[in-house]
Amino acid sequence: VLVTRPAHQSANLCKRLGEQGFQAIRFPTIEIQDASHQASVKRKLQLSGEYDYLIFVSANAVLRADKLIDQPWSLSSTTVVAIGPQTAATLNGIGLTTRIIADKPFDSEQLLKQFPKHLTGQRALIIKGEGGRDLLNEQLRQRGMLVDHADVYKRGLPTSSDDISNIPLHYITITSQLALENLFLLLQPRADELKLQSTFVVFSQRIAELAKALGCQRILISPEASDPGLISAIAESTQR
Repeated sequence: VLVTRPAHQSANLCKRLGEQGFQAIRFPTIEIQDASHQASVKRKLQLSGEYDYLIFVSANAVLRADKLIDQPWSLSSTTVVAIGPQTAATLNGIGLTTRIIADKPFDSEQLLKQFPKHLTGQRALIIKGEGGRDLLNEQLRQRGMLVDHADVYKRGLPTSSDDISNIPLHYITITSQLALENLFLLLQPRADELKLQSTFVVFSQRIAELAKALGCQRILISPEASDPGLISAIAESTQR
């Protein structure tokens, strides 16, 4: 099983795969890098207590924001929101209590269901990486919310990677569209082979549609956007 998560996020998935009898191969296809405009992002984070909602869209967003803020969080009247339980656990690790968490499969669509239909005059700061989906921003604005965002990191192509040219890859875990696109850049000589022979285990229908458009023939959608979800999809597939 090829694990394409960023290097600092792959240990748990690899450990769990090993416990299930799979051979996990670490091959990060995304590198988490410093944000492009750190000074302006820091200013927004230092004023985070002035927002009604503080929305974290990933564990990486939590860790990078905590590193950038350079002062204790002061959120006495701010509702802290997490895209899923892993993000909530990371928030707890830096001393913040999450009041809203998306239900399975832990995506923007489910998170939006946790918000009131009318949010006129309410203010939110979405803490995320550069790029990515704009669904939360658009939908919350349509409900009358004043939405700002702090891009606390960017996702780039890893500067180096291991040689896995001769290793058979039965399953490939993919947690974002960029992870899939970068995979084929890093393993360009094997791209056609992988698209035909490997099973791509992806986080969402949206990523599955991209994989299909790129020519991947075998695609599994994880029941939830989490490591246990990926493992469950793989284990169920091997039992068929």
